[in-house]
Amino acid sequence: MDAAIAPGVADLAAVEAWYAHITHLARDIGSRGSATPAEAQASEYIRAEFAQAGLRPEGEPFRSGVSAWSHFSLAMALVLAALALYPLAGRASAVLALAIVALALVSTLREVHLLWSPLRLVLPRRESRNVWAAVRPRGAATRCVAVIGHVDSHRTPLLFRSMAWQRVRQVLVPAGFAAMAALFVLFAAGAVVQAQALFLVALAAGAVAALALLLTLQADVTPYTAGANDNATGAGLLPTLAGTLQAQPLSQTEVWLVATGCEEVGCSGAIAFFRRHRRELQDATVLVVDTVGGPASGPCYLRSEGMVLQHRYDADLLALADAIAAARPELGAYSRRMTEAYTEGLPAMQAGFRALTLCGFTPRGELPHWHQPSDTVEHIDRDVLARNYAFIRELLLRLDAGQDATKGG
Repeated sequence: MDAAIAPGVADLAAVEAWYAHITHLARDIGSRGSATPAEAQASEYIRAEFAQAGLRPEGEPFRSGVSAWSHFSLAMALVLAALALYPLAGRASAVLALAIVALALVSTLREVHLLWSPLRLVLPRRESRNVWAAVRPRGAATRCVAVIGHVDSHRTPLLFRSMAWQRVRQVLVPAGFAAMAALFVLFAAGAVVQAQALFLVALAAGAVAALALLLTLQADVTPYTAGANDNATGAGLLPTLAGTLQAQPLSQTEVWLVATGCEEVGCSGAIAFFRRHRRELQDATVLVVDTVGGPASGPCYLRSEGMVLQHRYDADLLALADAIAAARPELGAYSRRMTEAYTEGLPAMQAGFRALTLCGFTPRGELPHWHQPSDTVEHIDRDVLARNYAFIRELLLRLDAGQDATKGG
């Protein structure tokens, strides 16, 4: 194994550099809403840091939605409109209501899986940008790893204000899908059989849709978080690794460092990046780093993720991460499933890449300060950063040595 990292010793200078990048992104630039001027400023900062490290950064614009919530607000509004239409004109209005609910249900199912949905056609879009640079190895490049971190930060919705509210959100999401599915069945029945009882039952599902509409509308009027943990930690790691890997390159692995935009509104940047570079990176390993500096957390790597359907991460990479966790107990690494949201690991898997995501849940299942006003630099834990940095470096070194049991490794 490369002697650049002594076993059990984190590179403290690199961790301090990482913390400085986090501070600049989260405090000096501050809140970085998706496709906003502040997000663009953060991307430019990463580009300049790559150039200062001696790399040749590339900037790639793309267009994206600007809200994580507007799609769901629109879907719930359509559901309530269908409920109002249903009793107006017998079977004709029942058929129209059925079509509207089907549109809302299918669009929302596709949206939570980060797939294009028809409702996006009527929602606002703006330009954002990805920034990336490649670090060459010492010898011939026979492998490639893409390390991904998003620069944007989320709003501060009521649904994330506390663990209690987050539990409400975890109930509300499946309840919303259940309400749409129930209305689809009821309206289909109403297109055949006209019965007042069907409408009365539909009102209960409509109440769930109304609550979801109010909470999603509220989310979109809240301020953006400073995003220190989520995700100045992931974005700030990229220029840190640029310096480290330039000074101590891997032996045979080219590392692409990718700062994406608009992760918080459906991983638009990652999707655009993978679509553009799929051929170049077809055999690459993707490592996503997201929210890895919160107190009492990580290193935590995901075994699977998905809000409705679970997508399992690459078995060989999970085995490699498990081996590191076992060999380096001082790092305190562990794994879990993710059902609460999505990361850029999901579009990586959908694009056919071998992927692994580090996302700093605590052992109790909490993402510290997640989408809350308290996600500030003051709540970044340097010890957590140090352990995550050591885990990531160990992972890169083992991948470089071919310990992931993959073809050509």
